[in-house]
Amino acid sequence: MLYIKYLFVIALTVLMSCQHAPEKIAEPAVPQAVEYVSLDQKLSSELKPIWSQFYVNEFNETKSVDILYVTNRNLKSQNIDCTNDTVGISADASVHYGLCRINVPKNHTTGQINFSSDARQSSHENFKILSAKSFDQTTLVNTLMQSKRTPLVFVHGFNVRFQEAVLRAAQITYDLKYQGPVVLLSWPAGAGDGFFDEKLVNNTYKLNLKSASESIDHFEMFFQQLAEHHIKFNLYVHSMGHQIVLPALTNWCKKQNECRDRLGLVNELVLNAPDFEEKKFKELAPLLNQTANRVTLYCSYNDNALVASETFNKNKRIGSCSYVDNVDVINVSEMDAPTLGLGLGHGYYSSRPILSDVFQVLLGIDAEKRLFIRKSEPNSTEKYIMKP
Repeated sequence: MLYIKYLFVIALTVLMSCQHAPEKIAEPAVPQAVEYVSLDQKLSSELKPIWSQFYVNEFNETKSVDILYVTNRNLKSQNIDCTNDTVGISADASVHYGLCRINVPKNHTTGQINFSSDARQSSHENFKILSAKSFDQTTLVNTLMQSKRTPLVFVHGFNVRFQEAVLRAAQITYDLKYQGPVVLLSWPAGAGDGFFDEKLVNNTYKLNLKSASESIDHFEMFFQQLAEHHIKFNLYVHSMGHQIVLPALTNWCKKQNECRDRLGLVNELVLNAPDFEEKKFKELAPLLNQTANRVTLYCSYNDNALVASETFNKNKRIGSCSYVDNVDVINVSEMDAPTLGLGLGHGYYSSRPILSDVFQVLLGIDAEKRLFIRKSEPNSTEKYIMKP
C-alpha cells in the first residue's frame, strides 16, 4: 500500500512538471504614427526633379538670347548685322543662314519691344542687337542636333521687316522661357522705305502676298532638311506666314508616302490669327493632322486686320474663327483688344494671355485642362474660349 502511494506521488510530480506555464497576455501594441501623403504631394515630389532637368536656362534677369535664322530675303550687304540696313524686303534666289544674338531686358513688358541701338542705353530696359554671325545650312542643322532639345520655329506675318522679326523671336523666346534653340524663318515681308510705301497698305499687302507664295518652296526644303536629320520641332506661326507654312507642310506631307502614316514631323503646330482662306484650311486640315501631333489655332472676332483681308481676298479667313474637326480652335476675342498689334487686334500672338496658354500647350497639356480655357457651346464657331 505504501508502495502504491509512493508511485502515485511520483506520477503526480511528473505530470505537474510537464504542464506549460500559463502564457502571458501581450499588451496591446501602440499604433505607430503614419505620415499622410496625398496623391498631389506624391506627384509633385516626383515631378520636381523632372522640372529641374527640363528648365535649365533661367529667364529671370536680363539675358542674351540667340536666334538662329533662315531667310530668303535679299542681302544689302555681305556682312549681315541683323538690322534692316543689311537685310531687305525683296526675295533672293538663295537662302541665307545665321545667328543674331539679342539682349532681352528683364524690365520689358510682355509683348512689347523697346529697341535701342545706343550701347549707352540701359540693357535692363532696351532690346539690343549684340552680335551677328552668318553660316551655312550644315552648321544650322548641326547646331539644332547638338542642342538635344526640341527647336521652336517661328514664322512672322505681313509687313514685318527682318530686324523686327528677330526682336520678336527673342521676346517670345524669353517670355516663354523656351529651353531649346529658336529658329526664325523670315520671308520677304515689309513695306518700302518711302513715306508713301508705308501708307499704301493694299499695295504692300499685295506685294507681301506674292512674296509669301514665292517662298513656299524654300520653306518646304527647310522642313525636308529637318526631316532628313530626324529633327522634330514646334512651329509657331502668325498672320500671313500661314500662306507659306501651311502649303509647305502639306506639300511636304503629300510626298511622304501620300501622308498615309502619321508623320509627327511637327510636335506642336500653333497657328495665330491665320490670314488664310477658311475653305482651303478645312481642306488641308487632315494633312496638317498627319504632319503635326496637335494643331492649336487662336482666332478672334476683333481682328480688324483679318476683316480687311477678307475684303481684299473676298473670302472668309480662318483666323476670324471657324470650327474645324481635330483642330483646337480657341476664340480669344474676350482677351483680345484692338490696342494690340497697331490697333488692329492682330498682334495678340506675342501677348501675355496667349503666351501663357502656349506655355501649357508646349508641355503637352490638353486644352480642357489648361488654365482659363473653357469649352464653347454646341454649334459655335470654335471649340474653346479663352476666359479673361
